Amino acid sequence: MMLTSDSSGHLKSARFFSHSRTPSLDTLQENACHAAWLAFCQRVRQGLDLTTSNPTHVGLPPIHLEPETLLAAFETPYEANPNGLASARQAIADFYGPSVHPQDVQLFASTSEAIASLLKLACQPGDEVIAFSPTYPLLDCLCALESVELQMVPLQDCAGEWAIDFWQLERAYSTKVRAILVVSPNNPTGHRLRLEEFQKLADFCTSRGLLLIIDEVFASYAIQHRPGLLPQGAACLATHGLVISLSGLSKVCGLPQHKLAWGLFGGDRQLVDEAKQRMAFIIDTSLSTSGWVQQLCPKFLASAKAFAGPCLSRIRSNLTVLLELAAAPKTQWRVDLPDAGWNACLRLPAWAPADEDIAEKLASRGIRVFPGAFFGYLPHQPTLVLSLIVEPSVFTEGLSQMAPILSEILGG
Repeated sequence: MMLTSDSSGHLKSARFFSHSRTPSLDTLQENACHAAWLAFCQRVRQGLDLTTSNPTHVGLPPIHLEPETLLAAFETPYEANPNGLASARQAIADFYGPSVHPQDVQLFASTSEAIASLLKLACQPGDEVIAFSPTYPLLDCLCALESVELQMVPLQDCAGEWAIDFWQLERAYSTKVRAILVVSPNNPTGHRLRLEEFQKLADFCTSRGLLLIIDEVFASYAIQHRPGLLPQGAACLATHGLVISLSGLSKVCGLPQHKLAWGLFGGDRQLVDEAKQRMAFIIDTSLSTSGWVQQLCPKFLASAKAFAGPCLSRIRSNLTVLLELAAAPKTQWRVDLPDAGWNACLRLPAWAPADEDIAEKLASRGIRVFPGAFFGYLPHQPTLVLSLIVEPSVFTEGLSQMAPILSEILGG
């Protein structure tokens, strides 16, 4: 029997996608904040987007290479190596210093691909991974696509100072957990792991046979220099277990369009060697990293400061403007001072309306911010998240228009 009615479409969908790892179409629809922003832009054509985090869109100086260098990279014969080109891995090791050996570097097309590959390395379908909230909202998608359950453990929130709650971590642990994933510096809070936190976390993972993954893509952008913070290349500090720290050109050099990321493998030598062999098997099935970007990796990393320096200056400048505004009389919100990263978090009073409702109202009036709920902030932690790499003129104008609206919403 041939079905041609509208209901047949639902039947076809149910048959084709009933076992899909992708979410239902209902959850793929645009949210209210985004819809309000699009409606404003269609009506007025231009708003003040305080969420822009694409470094190629905000007027920061890009890294330029000579045409001859680019042409040579394109013309160099391709070498298919699942670990990555030796010259690229050497350049990455040199970027971190003598404590990192190129044999412990693994190349990926992106940190998202790296996390997905590491989930394949550590987990079977139905296993669990623990991460800490608030955090980057893509993690649940990456886990779902690998048929892995994500368990979120809330970070301790002490008036803007964040820390891992090891009591909550113990409660969340079960024998189904195969890995722990930490974003440090955290996106969006800017919390950076302390050395003692890292050591305790590494011991926790080693004693239970868990992989420890540390996403440290924002580590080049230290806003505060405080003693006891975990440095870049955390994996090289590991002496036992298996620790993998991730980064890439997207943030280090402001080059998200040139798809290259990497993982540093550290810990017990036997575990590291076996993990690298198993990872080579995983990556060899796709070989997704382009040959030309691997050829250019040494040049890009040698020029990293040409981007990172101006980027960090802008972050600090925009943050200063924001802190000055927060210090104004009768302001009913505050700013959590981040250790590092590209974001600022505006903490609203606990009695404030839901941050999604506030973000929607701001969007309808031409100011785009992210609600903290997108990142896992709890209802009693209403928060708005702003990007600190937005062009200064847009950032300042957006804040000047946002402040009276927030005052109106909060009754100030």
